[in-house]
Amino acid sequence: MRPTVAATDHQAQEGIPVEKIKRALSDVNYLTMSLTLDMALSTMIPAEFLNNKDHTITIFCPSDKAFMSPDFKYVGSPLTLLRYHVARGKLDREALDSPKLHWSKVDTLLSGHPLVVTSVRGKASINGVRIMHWDLYNDGHVIVHGVEDFFDPAFQTIWFPQYDGVLVELETGNSDSGGSTKIMDLVLQLKERSDVQMVFVLFFAGCLVVSMLL
Repeated sequence: MRPTVAATDHQAQEGIPVEKIKRALSDVNYLTMSLTLDMALSTMIPAEFLNNKDHTITIFCPSDKAFMSPDFKYVGSPLTLLRYHVARGKLDREALDSPKLHWSKVDTLLSGHPLVVTSVRGKASINGVRIMHWDLYNDGHVIVHGVEDFFDPAFQTIWFPQYDGVLVELETGNSDSGGSTKIMDLVLQLKERSDVQMVFVLFFAGCLVVSMLL
């Protein structure tokens, strides 16, 4: 059982606790997503979710191994990919294990491109990707689970075309003036990582920053 990092209701109402989420992910070796969310999460979440404790988002984090896979192909638009891994709503273990949600649509921050709950026989999965670690972070306002791999948008498009919608990009706001500082922090934190992983993460981070500036 993975430890759950909790926050008070007061903290949840003030916005997305990015630092706590980052630390929780780092503690269980989800380093790449930890650094990625640190740079992008607060500007990516719609305003109505930031300060309303009645709204919940669920983030699905691919492992470092998924980023390092030779089959990794999602480097063209990292911010779009990240939005596809954030669900609008509360998807805790109880909900995803329940047969009531099987084969149902789950809206994401990438409008018009939902996920599909594909859990079967007690093995929870989204878009056919297994959920490996529950509640890497959970304060009731933000829930974070670890998943085996990236979600492929083609899965829903091919197998559940009835869930398709018109793509409407969400307002992400302007990049904060501390963007360069965060990139430097990222470099420093990766000094002790392998050269291959450092190059990949820096490339991903660079694409992410460019996406946020456009």
